[in-house]
Formats: sequence, structure tokens, C-alpha cells
Amino acid sequence: MTHEDHRKELIDHPGLQVLLPYLRSYVQKGLAEVRSEKKTFTASAVDIYAAGVCERVSELDNALAALRLTLNFVMDLGSEPSPSPDIYRYHYENFVLRVIGFVDRAHRLVGAALLMDKRKFEAIAGNAHVQKQLKPDHPDILQALEGVSQAVESYRGPRNELIHSSAFSNRELGLFMSIRQLGLETEDIDVDELARQHFSEGSKEIALTLASMVQALTVLLATLAPLFATAAAHEESPQKKSAPEGADQVG
Repeated sequence: MTHEDHRKELIDHPGLQVLLPYLRSYVQKGLAEVRSEKKTFTASAVDIYAAGVCERVSELDNALAALRLTLNFVMDLGSEPSPSPDIYRYHYENFVLRVIGFVDRAHRLVGAALLMDKRKFEAIAGNAHVQKQLKPDHPDILQALEGVSQAVESYRGPRNELIHSSAFSNRELGLFMSIRQLGLETEDIDVDELARQHFSEGSKEIALTLASMVQALTVLLATLAPLFATAAAHEESPQKKSAPEGADQVG
């Protein structure tokens, strides 16, 4: 995977293309009913399925887009004349807090793809429920989910510390902040240059993590692709669906 691969959108995955005509159908029917001020509309089972799956993929794409913005901010710090350690910490903490959320989103995607009970896979113990359902018949999907978890596992500890009100810091960041806050003289040491180098390393770490995450999610979508193809090949009779409730389940 190249450095730019993390910028690809998951919705463009080849395995999802078979569902896109049904997603367009669902959206067109929904817009027609919204325009007529009706609260429900008639859609086929596969339309509803496609909308539910693509909604979960879009959640992942939106989360990736947010982290790419964080990456851009951190990259910019690496070229500023006097980069702020406070700004770096803010963006790095944002990254750590958000990146673990991909595990939950990936589990919800699998739940929607396998038509699991939405109330169960969105519950607090939803991830465990999804894993339990996968073990007997879908070990490949379970393994792909574990790959998503592994891509961000190193951030679970720091994320838990942040949740309990412990600000992120390391040796270098602590030194840069102390020098700024106390106005310390550093003689012939170019602290700004050292900070730029450190923040550039941080941006590389974020970029590599994003690339690993996209790769793991791409593998997950590949394992789910046969389910998408099966759904498209077995279109059923129309079902009544309330538009505001979402699109994860039929009936």
C-alpha cells in the first residue's frame, strides 16, 4: 500500500459496486416521498439492505476524512517557523480518541451486512454480539475484523488514559512545553527545529496508521463482498419502510 492509498474512499471498493444501483433506487424513492411530505415509502428488500450497508461504509469514510484533516494539521506544524506544542497535543489527542472508534464502526458494518438485529449490534456489548455470531459460519469475516482491531490496538491504552482526563504527553513534548511556558533560554539549541522534526515524525505515524486502517477495512470489505453479491442476486418483494428510522433491517 502506497502513502496515498489511505486517501481512497471505501465506498469505491469494487465489492460494493453491485449494491450501488439499489442504493440509488432507495435514495430516489426516498426523495420522492420526502417531496410529497410522506413519512414512509415502499422499497425492495435489497434497496433497504444496500442503504443500510452503504450508510455504515459512509460512517467509516467520514471518520477517515476527519482523521485526514487531523493529519494535515499536524503536517503543517512540521513546516511552521515556531510550531506550537499545545496545538500538536490537541490534534494528536483528537487522533487517539477517534482512531479506536473504527473498531466499533467496523463491527456495525458487519452487523448490517449480515442482517443482524440492529438493537443488539448497536448496544454497549454490540461488538461481542457480532463476534459471537461470526464464529460458527464466518471465520474469515471474524479474522478481518480482528485485523481492524489490530491496526489501532496500540492506541487503546493512550485513549483510555485520555478518557480519564490525563493529557497526552511524552518526553519531547514535555520539554517543548516547559521551554515555552517558562521562557527558558536554550543557548545554541534550535528548539523550533527540534519541534518541527518531532511533529513531522508524529505526522508520519498518523499517516502510517491511517494506511494500515484503510488496508484492514479494505480486506474486511473484500470478505463481505460475497454477501453483497448474494443480496443483489436475490431481490425480494417490496417492503414498507419508515424513512427516518434508517435502513439496516427489512420489515
